[in-house]
Amino acid sequence: MPEIWFRYGVTEVSLGIPDELNYRVLGLEKPKLDEGFWRRLAEFAEGLRSGSGSSPIAILYDHAGDEVMLTVLRHLIEALDEEGVGEVRLLASCWRLDRAAGVEHLQKSLKARGISLKPILPGESGLADFKGLRIAPDLLEASSIVIVSDTRPHGVLGTTSIREALGFGGFVEAAGLEDPREFAEEVWRQLAQETAIYGVASLGERMLLGEGEEVLREIREADLSRPVEDFDVVLAGCGGSPIDSTFQSMAHVISLLRDSVVDEGLIGVIGECGGGLGSRSFIEALLSGGGGVLEKLTVRALREVLADRRVALTSALPKSILGRLFGVRGFDTPQELLTYALRIYSRSARILILEEPLVKPVRAGSSGRSSGRS
Repeated sequence: MPEIWFRYGVTEVSLGIPDELNYRVLGLEKPKLDEGFWRRLAEFAEGLRSGSGSSPIAILYDHAGDEVMLTVLRHLIEALDEEGVGEVRLLASCWRLDRAAGVEHLQKSLKARGISLKPILPGESGLADFKGLRIAPDLLEASSIVIVSDTRPHGVLGTTSIREALGFGGFVEAAGLEDPREFAEEVWRQLAQETAIYGVASLGERMLLGEGEEVLREIREADLSRPVEDFDVVLAGCGGSPIDSTFQSMAHVISLLRDSVVDEGLIGVIGECGGGLGSRSFIEALLSGGGGVLEKLTVRALREVLADRRVALTSALPKSILGRLFGVRGFDTPQELLTYALRIYSRSARILILEEPLVKPVRAGSSGRSSGRS
């Protein structure tokens, strides 16, 4: 019996798949860091140094626990140091994560990789008025901003990468912009007029680096969706800690997977949620329709999925909470979740499995409500 392993918090859980079942595993697509990339990174650092003058270089690192991007961050800082850059400021954001769990994981990750540069977190350096925005002075004072982020499909925003890291990372605020994508675009436009922006980003199996507009163009043109057949059931992990620390930080995955199954199909998500439901703002959005813009959009997208799909979770959340708030079934193990799916759809069910949703599976002929493009 084949076994599929899912990251679950800081550990892993397994799912045994009986041989007679009709299933497909959608493979992971992660970049490979070869000698060619390291040469490009060294040349990139040399170019940054030559254009920096006496002003600092700001690195905005979007932390989501990705091992590849942590490795790239360490090498970028080392390369800038070898080039003799006078001052490098590391701004670190955990906007896609539960804040407390994200900051703790960030600090442990930097220490484990020997990165001694102390990160500046959102709120630590204040915000200054700038062209209708409020922006961290560390960004405004920099000769250049280098944004380091992975690129992932997102069930609400379409895609998250360098533009979203700049807009939602906590170092910029604006009033009157209710559309998150418009907000991120406006922040990018305003800062790009003031400061040189560069990007270092993963994109599937590739690594992108260079001028921000060029990196952003490649991300925009990329298609993170993958065509799949008609499946009755999708079972997906969320990547483990820190991404699955709360329900809020993985809720968008349910929306992301909506078009991977037939109408009345089952979306099964595997994530620990050891930190509970999420932030106060997210809980307000759940209970009363309040909260922030992104939280409200996440809850609305979740409820749209629940209108025409079954949803079940393997998590540490109380089953009574899941049932009362969402009408969602909760299970202790992926095996129990699979048993539930087979009880509904029989052993002839067509099953799609993703260890981690790094692409967006889309059935042929589905509406593709969230395109997977930014």
